[in-house]
Parts: sequence; C-alpha cells; structure tokens
Amino acid sequence: MPTSETPRGSPALRGPSGLETVIWDFNGTLIDDVDHIVRSVNVLLARRRLPQLTVDSFRHIFGFPVAEYYRKIGFDLEAESMADLSGEFFELYMPGLPDCSLCDGAPGVLSFFKKIGIRQFVLSAMKEGLLRAVIAGLGIADCFTAIYGLEHLEGDSKVSRGRDLMSDFRIRPQTSLLIGDTDHDAEVAEELGLSIVLIANGHQSESRLRATGNVVIESPKDLIGLMEEEDN
Repeated sequence: MPTSETPRGSPALRGPSGLETVIWDFNGTLIDDVDHIVRSVNVLLARRRLPQLTVDSFRHIFGFPVAEYYRKIGFDLEAESMADLSGEFFELYMPGLPDCSLCDGAPGVLSFFKKIGIRQFVLSAMKEGLLRAVIAGLGIADCFTAIYGLEHLEGDSKVSRGRDLMSDFRIRPQTSLLIGDTDHDAEVAEELGLSIVLIANGHQSESRLRATGNVVIESPKDLIGLMEEEDN
C-alpha cells in the first residue's frame, strides 16, 4: 500500500490538478523485466562458475552504478572490462526483452496521463538507441514527448541526462514527478529537485526503497489513487 508521507527533500507530491510533467524510469518501472534480467545474468555467472542469483537476491544486491553491482555478485572487473561484460549481457538480454510485459497498470496510467494532457518522458540508464527501439516495439512511444537514455551500455548515473532533459524541455521541478524503482532514482530526483514515487515490484526490494524515506507503492496501478488522495 502507498504511504502518505511527503517525499524527503522534494516538493510535496501533487495530484493530477497540479501535475504538469511525469518522468518515467523504464526497466522495472514500466517494463517487468526482472525475471529476464536474472536469467540473463545467471548465464554470465554460470560461464564463470560463479554463484547464481535468485530474484530475491538480485533485488537485495542490484544498484547503480551497475559496475558495483557486478563486483558484488562476483565478476572480476580487473580481469574483464565493464564494456565487455555489458556487451555480453545485452547479447542475452535484448532478444528476450520484447517478450516481457509492461508492469501491472502501466498501460492504463500512461493512457490516463496522456488523456489529461500531462507531458511524459522516459529517463533510463539503458543505451538510448536500444531504449527507443524497445519502446517503439511495445507500442507506447506516442505516450512520450521525449525518451532519454545513455550513450553506452554500462548503466552508470542518470543525473547528467536528467539535467539535459530538464533543460531541453524547460521542465519545472515543482510541478513534476519522477517514477522509478531504485534508490538511484531517488538520488536523481533529489539532484533534480523532483518529487518521487518508487515502485516496489521492480529491481530493488521494498525495504531498500522505504529506507530512502520516499513514497513507495506496489505497482504503477496504484499511482492514480495515490495522486487523487494527495490532491484532496
């Protein structure tokens, strides 16, 4: 269930009547790819005779930068480059991504925001070209004013691209909301002065998300009710 706390370090969460812009994370927030990620990274681990992950262990370990998460699960980044490991991972991950479904309630929330005239963007740590292709394949590209990803596959901070997005589209922090599924999304929101809602069924455990002190909900389907509650 959502909390009713004001996000720490951010403007008050606003309901639809005060909201102008929504910035979505993608993986784990809009697309339910956690099982697929775990299967893909387990192939890399098996090739190196390293211990396998479960979904639960992944959610307790995963974080940004991705290089640090790779170290925690056993990869030797002195012997292998992050670029090579990322390339190997994406060779396994990308072919199966189109088979992943959107997260529970995401299509309805995207349509709702579009219908009431709220601008929507994607800000992701995925390489931008791949991100655009996946979103087009899902048939949801027309929901977004713009899609921002990184220039590489290595999954480091989204703060710089977030600043680019805010500047390029003159986004006002006080009427904008970031929706993500990791503590890094909370860090990005704090850096950009945005309100934040975190999705607990994504890439990190609910306990890790609640430790950030921000609003946590189970899935995107809870967003509309949460904002209507805050708007009253």
